[in-house]
Amino acid sequence: LVAALGTFVPAVAAAPAAAQPKVVIIVGATHSTTAKYRTYADAAYAEARKYTTNVVKVYSPYATWSKVKSATVGASVVIYMGHGNGWPSPYTYDPLYTTKNGFGLNATSGDGDYNNKYYGEPYVATLDLAPDAIILLHHLCYAAGNSEPGQAQPTVTVARQRLDNYAAGFLKAGASAVIADGHRGPVDYLRALFT
Repeated sequence: LVAALGTFVPAVAAAPAAAQPKVVIIVGATHSTTAKYRTYADAAYAEARKYTTNVVKVYSPYATWSKVKSATVGASVVIYMGHGNGWPSPYTYDPLYTTKNGFGLNATSGDGDYNNKYYGEPYVATLDLAPDAIILLHHLCYAAGNSEPGQAQPTVTVARQRLDNYAAGFLKAGASAVIADGHRGPVDYLRALFT
């Protein structure tokens, strides 16, 4: 009788766990400034862990393009701190932006914080982000429209070009927003995104 009734009792399936948004924090090779950026990134990591368990760190001296590309698969939020190489700038024009508007990462893994290589717009356009991902760029030259330290500030027209150009590759990768701040860290932005 119990076996017969068991066929009529609906089974209750366990509810699927809510998806945890993925946050990836990247610290590029920035010479003597890298240690400070790792400290800022650790504060961002602690803040992100308040809202999701799916937080990935990719820090110099191990932040190579292959590790960053792999880590950002399915990322809802990507935070990058490191060198920025944007356009327009005083450097040689690169019509394909292969070294502009992206990440300054380690050329080889484990070879120190002075081991820098730029991966520009064509690279970041290939990131496999979560739909409508948010990109947070902090302390970069050019990304927020700014210049490098010691250089004259740009005109408003040039600053807007830098902003638009720096965001372009990330938007091509499916990001819904690219937020750049040349002076503040990402903690307040993370808190705002999650609350």
